Order: sequence, then structure tokens, then C-alpha cells
Amino acid sequence: MIFTADYGEAGAINELGRGTGLPTAVSAHNTDWWWGAGNPDATTVVAVAPGPDHAPEYAAHLRQYFRHVRVAATLSNPYGVHNVEWGGHVYVCTGARRPWGETWPELRNYA
Repeated sequence: MIFTADYGEAGAINELGRGTGLPTAVSAHNTDWWWGAGNPDATTVVAVAPGPDHAPEYAAHLRQYFRHVRVAATLSNPYGVHNVEWGGHVYVCTGARRPWGETWPELRNYA
């Protein structure tokens, strides 16, 4: 399960990751939330987070739903373009406090 903070990130993963074996990415951002939680029984979630300005709050946010949250990667690009994703983190989240399908309604983010 891949969960992104932004619908654009989910769309990019789903479009560019097609045929690579990646699971479908979901996002609770704006109307993407209505597409649903993906796998409601997921126990491990890879979360793609916003840039470094929001990283501490986002990690704390994830810890509300998972017992273990670790940074697996930091986002960059080969062109050196410092966009809103630059410096964001990819987290591996395990030890779900509740089933993902029950958590999903709380994640809706209209921003």
C-alpha cells in the first residue's frame, strides 16, 4: 500500500509506476479520498510525505495510526529542481493501531 499526502504524488506514482510492480497509490487529499483506501486490510503502508517544512508534523501524524514509522528515503530528482516534494520523506509504517479501512475516514484532507 502506498499512501501519499498529495493527489499529484498518487497520480504520478500510478501513471509512471504502471508496469513496475508497484501497488496502486492512494491519497486522502481533496477528492482523491473518494477513490477509497485501496487495500482496507493493509498492515504496512509506505507513506510519501510533503517537503521538509512539514516533515516533523507528518511523522507525528503517521504515528497516530502506526506504532512504527521510519524514514526509508528522502525525495529528490536528478535535475536538481527544488519543488514542493524536494526533501520530503518516504516512510515505512508498520504496526497499524487499527485496520487501514477504519483509519481511512479520518485521513480526508481538503486543502
